[in-house]
Parts: sequence; structure tokens; C-alpha cells
Amino acid sequence: MTLFDLKGRVAVVTGGNGGIGLGMARGLAQAGAAVAIAGRNVTKAQAAATELAQLGVKTAVLEVDVAEEAQCRKMVADTVTRLGRLDILVNNAGVGYRSPLLETRRSEITEMIETDLAAAIYLTQASLHALLRAAPSDIVNVSSIAGLEGFAEGTVYCAAKSGLVGFSRALTQELKPANIRVTAICPGALETDFFERFRPTLERPQMLRPSDAVRALMYVLTSPPNVLHGEIVLRPRVV
Repeated sequence: MTLFDLKGRVAVVTGGNGGIGLGMARGLAQAGAAVAIAGRNVTKAQAAATELAQLGVKTAVLEVDVAEEAQCRKMVADTVTRLGRLDILVNNAGVGYRSPLLETRRSEITEMIETDLAAAIYLTQASLHALLRAAPSDIVNVSSIAGLEGFAEGTVYCAAKSGLVGFSRALTQELKPANIRVTAICPGALETDFFERFRPTLERPQMLRPSDAVRALMYVLTSPPNVLHGEIVLRPRVV
């Protein structure tokens, strides 16, 4: 990732304390960006931020419950106060449960919709003033192949990720005049703990690596501001 240069830019990554999110936070830090990790698990976020700080960049840990509007706005204000600005918002936090709809609990439905879709909307809304001031700036929403293609026993997860793609498409049109680029990254099965819990149909050697998603993120963020990517789809090549 050292081929990419993001020095002087500040990024917020939700769910940056593990999995794809931690990989993306590392990639941003390796490219020279200051990185704030946002989420509810402060202990894990602090461990991730300490690791990133060893790369010589500024870091911050932001505790936020996205269901609370005041906390979302405080998260943005704290980022600007501690790191100086906000150029990049990576909405990565996600959760998934795979089961027939008849067996899916109401609490699981609520958690997937709130975490995979509503959280990105809330945090984007709270971040827009700061992103407008920093423009050209970027919003990257980490969706999934499930946001483009449905599959059995993934009904609610597919609905949430489809909603995130739709949100990204509409927001792209809304923010083009403001020079804020919106991109949805839609990976297939990745070799992370998330997909172990999600009962993937591929064996681990066949899955994408987190570094594949990180490379896509870096490509988006280092492209000229006039280039819009829409959705970047990553699929495992199974032979």
C-alpha cells in the first residue's frame, strides 16, 4: 500500500478495530493519512489506534452510538478538533446473520438494518458539513455482493446492503456538485471472522483477502476527483 499517497488527509473508519475495517485503517495509515477509528468497543479501537500510531500518523479513538444523533455530531467535532479536518468517511461497520426468514429473530433484523444501513446514513449526515469544507472529499460505503444479488437465508442482510448501494447511488447524484465523491465497495466472501460466522459456501483458500478490499479503497481515494467509480465489485475467482 505504500504506492498510495494520502498525506495531509484525515479519515474516519467505522468498524476499524478488526476484519476489513482494520485492514482499511492500516492501508490509510500506511499511505500517510491520519485515522480515527469510530465504534462502541473502545478497548479494541484503542488497540488498533496504538498499532496505527506506530506508522507515524496521528490517530484518534471515537466512541459513538450511531443511534444517538448528538453522539454522531460529537464524533465529527472530535475528529476535527483532534485531527484538524475530515476528508474521508469510510462506513464499514457491519453485521450479518444467515438464517431462513421464519427463523430470523426481530433483534437480528433490527441489528442488521441499524448497523449495515442506518448507521451509514446517520454518520454521513453528521459528517457532511466537515466533508464539504474539505472538498474534494470522499465517502466510501462498504456494501457487499449481497447488495447487488440476493441469496437464500440472507434476506435481511441483502435488504440492508441493497439499501446501502441505493443510498450510495442517490447520494452520488446529490453531492456531485459539491465535489464529494461517493463510492460503494461490494466484495464477495472475504477471509475474515465475519464470513466464518456467516457460513460461506467457499473454502477459505478460495475467498478474497482483506488486502483485496484495501487495494480497492486505495484506488478509489487516490483517483482524480473527477473520476466517479459508482460500485466497485470484487469477486473471488473460483476455478
